[in-house]
Amino acid sequence: MALAEGGGVLRAPQTGLTGVFTDQTVISRGAHHVLMGHIIVATRGGERHIALVIQQRRDGVHYLRYSQAFAGGMELPFRRMTGQTCNHGHCRDRPVGLIALSPEMLRHFSTTGLTARLTGRSGAIDLVVPASLFSEAHTRASVTGLLEDNPPD
Repeated sequence: MALAEGGGVLRAPQTGLTGVFTDQTVISRGAHHVLMGHIIVATRGGERHIALVIQQRRDGVHYLRYSQAFAGGMELPFRRMTGQTCNHGHCRDRPVGLIALSPEMLRHFSTTGLTARLTGRSGAIDLVVPASLFSEAHTRASVTGLLEDNPPD
């Protein structure tokens, strides 16, 4: 399955996972790093999960490691991830982590976007996530009923 290439629908009947995902976009670029982000809205077992997924484009130089995320002086619910992510059979991105979002946060960031800072072992790095990415996720999830009080499984 292509993940975050153009956005689409998630369906994994064997695990009970259904949902939508957005296109992947650059959310941080520096001399020695490129961070990509996409948003998922998914359900499994009646529970809804919304997250900004953050990945590092492999550059062969170093791996970034972060443990916290902040925006506007507030800590965001960040979870570090490890491993490899493969798209179309090419393992080019390395997971950095994800920021869990509530439906209200998704709606809010759909108009404002998100400027955040990751901190951890690799120091600090700023993210700028455009409002259009959150808006795309909100639209895709709304059309499929994933943002309703009782989202479909």
